[in-house]
Amino acid sequence: MIRTRISHINVAKWFPANDPIAVSIARLCVLREDLYLELRGMVKEPIPTLDECSDDWRTIYFFRNSVRTLLEIRGAVETLKARKVFTLALGRQPDPLSKTLDDLAGALDKAHALIKKLRNEVAGHLPHEAIEEALRQIAPETKGLLQIGGNAKEIHYKFALEFLGATMLRHVVNKDAEKEWNKILKTTLQLGFKAIRSIDMLFVAYSRVKKLSF
Repeated sequence: MIRTRISHINVAKWFPANDPIAVSIARLCVLREDLYLELRGMVKEPIPTLDECSDDWRTIYFFRNSVRTLLEIRGAVETLKARKVFTLALGRQPDPLSKTLDDLAGALDKAHALIKKLRNEVAGHLPHEAIEEALRQIAPETKGLLQIGGNAKEIHYKFALEFLGATMLRHVVNKDAEKEWNKILKTTLQLGFKAIRSIDMLFVAYSRVKKLSF
């Protein structure tokens, strides 16, 4: 078991700007921390300062951000894969380090259509047309909560959650909506956890290839 420890590294030595491999790893380090925070934000435990609208809104907010981050990670992984010097050096590392990049790339490719669709409809973008179509799918008897107060902290459009749900699931038959949402959530969560583990392993492999110690 690895014990937690904190050490200083020379950033310029570890990540020289003229090294494309270093740039890709630096990018992945940023995205890893983004994704970790986003997955933590989706936990069921209350986070009072973020749950003023609702815990469901907080969950969906971090979910939407995680979708964008996963697509950014895919781009960074593809850029890194194009660096043959690194992939050849990585292949000489012991398993499972040697297979980490290909395994992560494969998982991201498999889920690419789903996460790109989510990014384009509710995450990176929120198109007028998608919301318009979603509003047509909401049952006439549906009710949502509106909270009105004297300042921004006390005002919340809780009913807006209906819009996001209807947008993501507007092409799904009503009886299958919950099943489809659970499938989406499971797929993205599994991919997110795999991405974090894989980036951590890539960081270790990078330090070994570059003969850097920490």
